[in-house]
Amino acid sequence: MNITATITARGAVRSARPILKTLLLASGMAFFGVLNSPLSVCANVYATDIRILGSTPGSATTATVFVPCDNAVLISYRLNEPADAGVIVEIHSETTTVRAFAKAPGNPGALRGENTLVWDLRNAQGEIVPFGFYTVHVRAAANGYANWTQISEDINAGNYVFQPRGIAVNRNPSSPYYGRVYVANGQAGFNPDSEPGDRFGIQMLNADGSRPADGGFSSGGWFLSETNSRPWKIEVADDDYVYISDWFDRGLVLRFDQNVSSASRISVLRSDNRPGAANLSGPFITGTGTNTQVWMADTNDGGAGIRRWTVSDDGTIAPNDTGTTIVEAGTNSHLSVAPYDVALDVSNRIFTIQFRNTNGDPAHRVMCFPPYDGSVGALTNSDWQIGSSDDNMGGAAGIAVDPTSTYVAVAFAGIGDGFGRIGGGVRVFDATNGAGVQTFTPAPFHDHTDVAWDDVGNLYLCDNWDSLWRVYSPPGANTNTTIAPQTLEVGPPPLSPYLQAAGYTNGQFQFTLCGRTNVDYVIVATTNVLAGLQTWTPVLTNNESSPIRLISVNAPPGRGFFCAYTTAVP
Repeated sequence: MNITATITARGAVRSARPILKTLLLASGMAFFGVLNSPLSVCANVYATDIRILGSTPGSATTATVFVPCDNAVLISYRLNEPADAGVIVEIHSETTTVRAFAKAPGNPGALRGENTLVWDLRNAQGEIVPFGFYTVHVRAAANGYANWTQISEDINAGNYVFQPRGIAVNRNPSSPYYGRVYVANGQAGFNPDSEPGDRFGIQMLNADGSRPADGGFSSGGWFLSETNSRPWKIEVADDDYVYISDWFDRGLVLRFDQNVSSASRISVLRSDNRPGAANLSGPFITGTGTNTQVWMADTNDGGAGIRRWTVSDDGTIAPNDTGTTIVEAGTNSHLSVAPYDVALDVSNRIFTIQFRNTNGDPAHRVMCFPPYDGSVGALTNSDWQIGSSDDNMGGAAGIAVDPTSTYVAVAFAGIGDGFGRIGGGVRVFDATNGAGVQTFTPAPFHDHTDVAWDDVGNLYLCDNWDSLWRVYSPPGANTNTTIAPQTLEVGPPPLSPYLQAAGYTNGQFQFTLCGRTNVDYVIVATTNVLAGLQTWTPVLTNNESSPIRLISVNAPPGRGFFCAYTTAVP
């Protein structure tokens, strides 16, 4: 069996790790400071996008470092806001903390955005850790705020979306995409070629508002033109699927992967699943796998109310399955007219809104129904309802419940248009009784279209007037620990060689080969680039008692490639 690695004579590694050796070996870490913030049920600062870079490119869930070939790993993470009470990064072996790094407030490691540190593979006693598996825990803390406070920045380019219609956040802490924000732009702006926020489709942002390395935008191969599609509400399910409804197609629901790639797209709820002439808004998603349920709101007056479907094995709703009415709409129900959006809390209580845009309309705007058990047919009596004749709750457009079921947030588009609009804002209510908690009204004339919560209790909202999505933190000191989705394996060198630290001097091409001891590694070379590197010529064979060996080969001027392989059997 041939196991190979390739490197070019100009120093670009192929099938090998990026050349970070100099950075890793030159960096050092010191333990200083302590976290001085107490635990709190409120949380706003947290780490996402944690990545571990070892000896070779890892996967979404694994990373590997080979000892003694390498003696450090690079750990990166992203904070959604500054951790003004500090950060502690811990390396765990199962339940044991083997090393901890403290990052003081205001210093690198505790700043908004990307932060990095280097772990030298040593424990707190300065010893190289044993071979095994390790996890990275990032605990961020903040002193918090006295009141609800905006923690996003309006001038940040990533917060601009021309016509934000829906918003959602990945709340799965086991996901590599934990904390990712999805915003539906329902209309192309003036400069879509040069301004990402003007592009029609789905915007994807990191928790700090920056754009991810994989692009930050997708049409999903579906939202290509405003003449035949319109992205609406978005939900991220617990199993990482992204569900997006198409308002143009009366509530068609599509499912995507976390990158909203066209290859991943399936049509979950189609026209044959709509009951009659229903105009469906939503979705809200509960469950995972074959237990996934899709909840939608029929916005027609006296229509199908709140409807629910269960998906099939392939992730779609069965043909001609028109779902089950869970909450009835009409004069016999507290949902007296029609729902406009729906959300459930962790105990399956059902929260919904009615979009009323006439002054003095007596219909309630926000209500909560008990969990549905199917024993008495469709629900008609709510546990609480608020907003009758309240013009400050006009145009209820989106609803979301926080992860602890403490708060329910509602986006209001208001009554009227443009400078004549009133009542457009976002309100937070007590989820147990509907009592008012907080009102966000940036200025007159604003219309808000949707709301969402992240996993640690921050509130996200879409301000259509300002073409922005914003984030607000609840009051109180807070702390939150995020565990990296990757598990790091510290192990011996592999049989398959990998090459690094390439250099070219005076006709000699030098690089370091890492592999097993006392194993023959054959170095072959080619310059036949046009033929697709199909012809290789052996130039030397190496066998040493050290896992790390410096290889020098004659390399005439011109572009050449070198490859190492072994025929040894693992």
